[in-house]
Amino acid sequence: MTDTLPQRTWFLEGYLGGGKTLRRWMVERAPYGIGRLPAMDLSLPFPSVSGRHAELVLKDGALVVRDLASTNGTFVNRHRIAGEQALQEGDVLHFAECEFRVGHIDVVVKASVDALESATMHAGLSESNLPGQMALGVREFRTMLRTGAVVPVFQPIVELKGGATVGYEVLGRGGQDGLATSPGELFRIAAALGLEAELSRLFRTRGVEDARRLKNAVKVFVNTHPAELGTPELLESLETLRREEPDLPVVLEIHESAVADLERMKELRARIGELDIELAYDDFGAGQARLLELVEVPPHYLKFDLSLIRGLDEAPASRTNMVASLVKVAADIGVVCLAEGIETAAEADACIRLGFAWAQGYHFGRPARLA
Repeated sequence: MTDTLPQRTWFLEGYLGGGKTLRRWMVERAPYGIGRLPAMDLSLPFPSVSGRHAELVLKDGALVVRDLASTNGTFVNRHRIAGEQALQEGDVLHFAECEFRVGHIDVVVKASVDALESATMHAGLSESNLPGQMALGVREFRTMLRTGAVVPVFQPIVELKGGATVGYEVLGRGGQDGLATSPGELFRIAAALGLEAELSRLFRTRGVEDARRLKNAVKVFVNTHPAELGTPELLESLETLRREEPDLPVVLEIHESAVADLERMKELRARIGELDIELAYDDFGAGQARLLELVEVPPHYLKFDLSLIRGLDEAPASRTNMVASLVKVAADIGVVCLAEGIETAAEADACIRLGFAWAQGYHFGRPARLA
């Protein structure tokens, strides 16, 4: 039989072990095993990769990746999958820290066993120096972590009545050549590599280093990532901060979504209290208003999410009454309420009427380098 038929061959391409050459691995059979074990079709000898990490299978002509209950996860386009997911050309796959791009080759071959075997063997032996666009972000990201190439920026926090600057929130931007500056994009890369905590600590450390230049005794609000909570590295980094900056007034921000574990929060509040570090709950109301945690483990500061503040001057009474009630509950237990995301004078006036003490937003100043 000599009819010609289209033949699709899938492949993965990427860098391994710090190499500079983009290599290609042909998916010659299915299932195609991926993991740390030498017997895998694609063996990835890295501690973060599970022995049998994932496999590629074919379903109705489509390539499907299936996670095999790996420890550090399989990600498609930076989103961790549960079970399996169909793939398309150009998708980016992560097996723990190892990154690959999905591609395919469509060729027309003679529909004979000999021809098909010959084509597969030839493809399986090939390695190409392909244009390197896919994995460069990960390599540059690791360089950024290693060299500390981030840029701290500071956004003022003010008293609503009088407008005095009472503090700054320390934020971070990327400073590595060839890498995005946006913290959102950097944390997406970090999530794919399981390095969110490391990036968060780097932003905080570099921010505190720059905060030494603040001449007034204003408070410095530093951020955490939920991945840091419950880890010894968080407290170790705060202890180092306090040793190096014994007099800096520091406030540790915890995102609202990470405040659910009451016992953990009680312990954290006590430990940072011993370091003379205050506590703030960030983005309050972005998900659910955690009133139980607010009462049981009250912070020093409560930062109301901009979704509650934006357009508050024109909001219906139902919304303003709700916000006013939350502010009163917090103020009654001694918590300073701070409105985030204020962009207009009218929003600021509305926040004063509702009882907010402090505020932050573009109306008062954008994040910027210290002069």
